[in-house]
Amino acid sequence: MQRKSVSLLVALLMLSAIPLSVSADETENIPANAAATGIHNSLVAALAHADLVTALEGDGPFTVFAPTDDAFANAGIDLAAFNTTELNATLTDILLYHVYSGSAVMAADVTDGLTVEMMNGDDASFSVSNGTVMIESATVTSTDVLASNGVIHVIDTVLMPPVEPAIPDIPTVASGTGVHTSLVAAIVQAGLLETLQGDGPFTVFAPTDQAFADAGVDLADFDGDEGAAALANILAYHVTMGVVTSDALTDGMSVTMLNQEETTVTIGSNVMINDAHVTTADVMASNGVVHVIDKVLMPAMGPEGEICYNVVTHSIVAGADQSTCESYMYVENYEMQGQNITGCYNAVTHQVSNVSSAVCGGYMWTPSVSIAMTAAATTIHNSLVAALTQADLVATLSGVENYTVFAPTDEAFAAAGIDLSTFTTDEEISALANILLYHVVPGKIMSSDLAMGMTNVTAANGDTLMVHVTDSGVMVGAEMAMVTLADVPASNGVIHVIDKVIMPPADEVVDDVTDEVTCDVTIGISSDGYAFSPASVTIDVNQTVCWKWTNSEMAHNVKEVDGMKSSTYVDGGITSGAAETTVDFHYTFTEDTIFYYACEPHISLDMFGKVTVGDGGVEPTTNDDEDKEEDNTPGFLGVTMILATLGAVLYARSNRDQEM
Repeated sequence: MQRKSVSLLVALLMLSAIPLSVSADETENIPANAAATGIHNSLVAALAHADLVTALEGDGPFTVFAPTDDAFANAGIDLAAFNTTELNATLTDILLYHVYSGSAVMAADVTDGLTVEMMNGDDASFSVSNGTVMIESATVTSTDVLASNGVIHVIDTVLMPPVEPAIPDIPTVASGTGVHTSLVAAIVQAGLLETLQGDGPFTVFAPTDQAFADAGVDLADFDGDEGAAALANILAYHVTMGVVTSDALTDGMSVTMLNQEETTVTIGSNVMINDAHVTTADVMASNGVVHVIDKVLMPAMGPEGEICYNVVTHSIVAGADQSTCESYMYVENYEMQGQNITGCYNAVTHQVSNVSSAVCGGYMWTPSVSIAMTAAATTIHNSLVAALTQADLVATLSGVENYTVFAPTDEAFAAAGIDLSTFTTDEEISALANILLYHVVPGKIMSSDLAMGMTNVTAANGDTLMVHVTDSGVMVGAEMAMVTLADVPASNGVIHVIDKVIMPPADEVVDDVTDEVTCDVTIGISSDGYAFSPASVTIDVNQTVCWKWTNSEMAHNVKEVDGMKSSTYVDGGITSGAAETTVDFHYTFTEDTIFYYACEPHISLDMFGKVTVGDGGVEPTTNDDEDKEEDNTPGFLGVTMILATLGAVLYARSNRDQEM
């Protein structure tokens, strides 16, 4: 205690020994006294520029460490440069770093190592050594200049607030670890860099370079659009939405990743996600958290949609696996176990069928590929695939979103008299797209899902499509096109083969003299492409909302859902039709209600909207459990994997059989 008293006495004597060369009037406030010193003109001007004079004329009490004019000059501070709101905020931060509020700190109060919190929220520390008192890097040259609302201490240097290093985003954090070069290169190649630099927040399980090498992942193998999509699917299996730190992980916890597949957390002697060990946890980034893992997580590579299809009879061998499907052979007078066999023999099941050699050679194992590729593989949908290509819809039916397609055969196209060469202008191609989308229903509808009788569904072009189920079969459209082969699975939905082209209902004729639509509210797309802008609007009854965007980077649409952030679409609800990069859609609301809607391609990324009409009517009641489940379900960015190489095998096999 005696040593502390001696140290304090020495510090006080040192401060007291500093010459007081600045005069002041104790009845004047701090700004007035600073202006009167003759050496604080720059300080007073800066206070005025930052609009702090009034604040420092207040009751206080304040302690101000006042840099001289020479100090401002040495710091190179030019007030003219602080000409924006952001720059003025910086100047304010600097000036308030010179002010302590709450008491007048006199020279006698200062000790070596004393730290105080200045008005900008940052700490400043004092040092006393060899008769010199400093606050941070500034030397106190005059002390205890009293004012009516505090005290001034003159210093010879402008104090600069400490700068906190900016926390980088996830890709930047990964690039700085020294062990994630492969991961960052993969992110760039898959086109996910901008996504993972976004707001997120994201949780990334980051495989090391050694993990990539152990998995045999060669980025050169993922070339072209299909390769990038496959790579993106793998990477998305390492990312989940939200910040999930290690203390939030529990044993057996299931985590839904961005590609909508599940991973499982195991906690024992260490933390694992699937079969990968977390070697370093909780590496924080500005937009989430990174957990380093020692293996590459591989998503399921065999999604639903693999079938044994006969390209001659256009039928499916129910329940056949790949080995069985590839084991048909046509034999004549083949001796086996005392039997003489002629016919189509299956070396796996040992069954013999009495079919022609052409039929026997027509069995093809079709891997899990998209609707578009599956249709191409059937050999009876060449016209459909050509039409989809001409209408630029192949990508739509090759994505991850599930669709049900009623697929007219080549004969059906011929019977309908559809000549693709006649669809040449933008208007004609739009008409072709409208016809094709009338054959497409969002979601996966198997034949077993259909009830007897007539059911109306909403086709992807927005029109109502009638489905009629009888004891004799399933028919669709006003043409009563018969389903000749049902439930042809694909990786992103199902195909039902039909024998006619179905035509959408004619649009109502609009009187030429009808006034142009007046948009009371216009909704567009946000700059990042993942939100409606504005996402929520309020209008009066009988007002019109217009959804408009032109040449957006991604296709979007408007489709009614049954509640905020619900993934259940309203049957026959309001929709702009298929997702497009250019949309001009409007709807006039004629009663009090709340209209909830979503963008179909980006519903997993929480791209929802809300229109409140009048008093809103009766708001739908949501189930708490369902809401909780929705809150725990990450959005995405669903990513497709098209097995192009397997498609190539399919075609190669087909060509080989034709040659045989």
